[in-house]
Amino acid sequence: MRENVSYYESLQETYDHASMFVMAQDVHAGEIVTADMIKEQRVQSTEDLSLVQLLTKEDLIGKRLKVSLTKGAVICADVMYEGAPVTDDERLVELRALDLPQTLRENEFVDIRIVFPNGEDYLVVGHKRVYRIIRDEEGEVLALQVRFLEQELLRYQAACVDAKTYQDTTMYAVQYTGEFQAAAQAYYPVNRDVFRLMKWDPNIVELLLVEEEQERRAILETGLERYLLIEDMEKENDNKQPMEEENPEEIREPLTLYTGLPEET
Repeated sequence: MRENVSYYESLQETYDHASMFVMAQDVHAGEIVTADMIKEQRVQSTEDLSLVQLLTKEDLIGKRLKVSLTKGAVICADVMYEGAPVTDDERLVELRALDLPQTLRENEFVDIRIVFPNGEDYLVVGHKRVYRIIRDEEGEVLALQVRFLEQELLRYQAACVDAKTYQDTTMYAVQYTGEFQAAAQAYYPVNRDVFRLMKWDPNIVELLLVEEEQERRAILETGLERYLLIEDMEKENDNKQPMEEENPEEIREPLTLYTGLPEET
């Protein structure tokens, strides 16, 4: 018995100890974590726990769960997030057709905007966290990974169509200066077909549409058509070659050369 006790005491000295938080009750995904939902529990292991990311109460309380957890489940940083609850129509999307700031970093917030050749600039989707920046082997940015709702995805796709339809139209991302800033409101008017689709799309949880949006769309298209028409006329005028002006002082050769006229007597 003494040998067994001595063995277990020596084994106890090899354990690495840490305090972790576990769920005190079942909690569903999207719920805000409160103090009564969690409890601190001391754990031990023969493995090195120095690399384990230990959370404090401040890291947990007030945050939301990405997934549902049952009573006794260990809480880690990967299952927590801050902000509005994740809705059923939210998806991870990779954005490629964008001009990006050189200083953009992951976990920063951006607005997605579109600027037309006549200078009209619209906000397509606002306040999106950049979850991942996808790069190629040489380090060049290929895409941004963000979360879009169904309605935001349709608005972004409509803007991509406009960028291909109207020459010199650009889509770009602008950074927020801090997470404390309020989200900007999108005001880009989609085309009539996408507007009609958004009305009956069953995957849209909350439809944020106003009838005046199509009036703004008509103004946008009318302004673009007028601008492009004037631009085409100016290009045609520039391409016309001016006619050569005649120089009245220039001595011209006669059209007919008479020879063999009789000499005067």
